[in-house]
Amino acid sequence: MALIGYLGKSAGNGISFVVSREVFRTPKNLKWSGSARYATHQRHGTYALTEFTGIDPSRFSFDILLTAEMGVNPLKEVAKIGNYEQDGEALGLVIGGKAYGKYRWNIQSHEVKIEYTDEAGRMYAVEVSVELLEYRKGADQNTSRAAQTKAAAKTTIQVPVSAAPGPGGGSGGTAYTVKKGDNLWTLAKRFYGSGADYTKIYEANRETIGNNPNLIYPGQTFTIPG
Repeated sequence: MALIGYLGKSAGNGISFVVSREVFRTPKNLKWSGSARYATHQRHGTYALTEFTGIDPSRFSFDILLTAEMGVNPLKEVAKIGNYEQDGEALGLVIGGKAYGKYRWNIQSHEVKIEYTDEAGRMYAVEVSVELLEYRKGADQNTSRAAQTKAAAKTTIQVPVSAAPGPGGGSGGTAYTVKKGDNLWTLAKRFYGSGADYTKIYEANRETIGNNPNLIYPGQTFTIPG
């Protein structure tokens, strides 16, 4: 069996796309779209004027067939999709070794078509239609708020925590403002010499970062423990 892609946080934690002689579980009817916004200004007796006002998040949609014959539990997979959708999880989309989109996606909606059930009424074969919306958060957003964050990051300097406590409230460390391109691994390597020590930074700033240590944003201020 060959793994050709997935929708989720990783290949082992998500909806996997696989093929083999017996199994063919790949997305179909793929659609990738984008759009821009324009305001229309009407003028009396002549052509209206249009004004570019911004770019909408990209959209991606696909259908996937899930059957018990493929060695999966259709109900479990559908529940996983629903949980991702309700929790607002930012997910990677990889097909054929290629990551689609600039960063990640949110599941905006899904629709389940139950084709067959077993004798007990359990889902046996379902086709799920998934609608994805591009995840856009942080410095990539072209908004005035992001611009303010970027400007603030340029003027922030590193100072001892004893003089200016960071969010973690610790002592004996350094306050650091996240810049574009930073991640906990590179920060740990910079401050401790080993990226594997990223957990020190994460634990000291869990309240600011949240449950996913992979998601940090420019403008956030962390406490770097000594």
